Amino acid sequence: MRILAAPGDTWGIPGTTFLIGYAVLAGVSIWLAVVLRRGIARGAGPETLLPVSDPFALALLAGGPLQAVQSAIAGLRARHLVTAASGGGVAASRPPINGLHPLENAVHRAITGGRKHVWMLLADQRVRQAVDIVRKDLEQAGLVLTGPQRVTYRFLGLLPAPVLMLGAVRFWDGAAAGKPVGYLTALLIVLTVIQIFFLLGGAPEKTKAGETALRDEIRRHDHLKPELNPAWGAYGAVGAAMGVALFGTAALYAADPAFAAESEIRRAAAAGTSSSSSSGSGDSGSSCSSSSSCSSGSSCGGGGGCGGGGGCGG
Repeated sequence: MRILAAPGDTWGIPGTTFLIGYAVLAGVSIWLAVVLRRGIARGAGPETLLPVSDPFALALLAGGPLQAVQSAIAGLRARHLVTAASGGGVAASRPPINGLHPLENAVHRAITGGRKHVWMLLADQRVRQAVDIVRKDLEQAGLVLTGPQRVTYRFLGLLPAPVLMLGAVRFWDGAAAGKPVGYLTALLIVLTVIQIFFLLGGAPEKTKAGETALRDEIRRHDHLKPELNPAWGAYGAVGAAMGVALFGTAALYAADPAFAAESEIRRAAAAGTSSSSSSGSGDSGSSCSSSSSCSSGSSCGGGGGCGGGGGCGG
């Protein structure tokens, strides 16, 4: 059956016809944004996901750059290469040895010759470069998003924007012509809320593969939980670094409380938390499926009646 436009229809399209088409277009734009963003946030596939054995990569994955530095300090402490400094912070107690991880080497060089507060170590260029190398490894493994992926993720959140603009123009023209726009208004409100949600959500730090890898490693290293009071002498420097990487500074307090207190590790953790933004995981638009209930705004309340065949779509 062919629908004929009435002479006064906005853009020559009946309000009901436009409303149905617009709702479909809005739904498709939201669906595309969610699906494509989820694809980016998925990361490495299960068949390519290998266990992460580098404690500093896991620390970066779990808590960011500061936790990676704290993990390096734990490894150095287990080798008796650092000591707590008077007045807080850490200092080198012995020259470096062979076999240190590049991040451990960078931290040791940064504290050689004088004490440094833990939260200040990230200001050292050598430490930042070592952290960046660890991050590159995580990016190549598909465990965290690369810079371009984060930009693309945010850009895809703008997919509903052209649809929103189209609806706004239709609303303006329809209202100016005295057409009922109640249903269209409700759709525009819902679409605007979803668009704002996409924009404010930001890109996740870890991919789904990264979250999976982290959970797997926490299960594999369950014996390093702070409440179990693991002996670093039994697990060595790698175990010490891994404990802090996966369970935070609580592991350092459990294993070496005097050093942790004197070096103000807890204060460093608090400083890092207050200065860093929370990183969401997964697809920040994943809950947008709730937009399927857009029919909840279907009543044209107030004076937005649908009489005269206008369909409340302008």
